[in-house]
Amino acid sequence: MTVQEMIAGLVGTGLSQKAIADLVGTTQPTIHRAAKGAGVLYETGKAIERLYETSVIRPKKTAA
Repeated sequence: MTVQEMIAGLVGTGLSQKAIADLVGTTQPTIHRAAKGAGVLYETGKAIERLYETSVIRPKKTAA
C-alpha cells in the first residue's frame, strides 16, 4: 500500500490533512504533497503507516 493510499484511507475516516499532519508530526503541506503522490521522508512514511494501522485497519478488526 502506498503512502498516497494510506492518506486517502485516513481522510476517508474523517481526518483532515491538518489532523493527519499533527498526528504524525509534520506539516499539512507535506501531507498534501504526499496525497498527490510526492515522496516523503522515511520517518514520515512510517508515521503515516502507524497512524493508518491504528485508525483504519485495527478498528475494522474489532468491528468484526
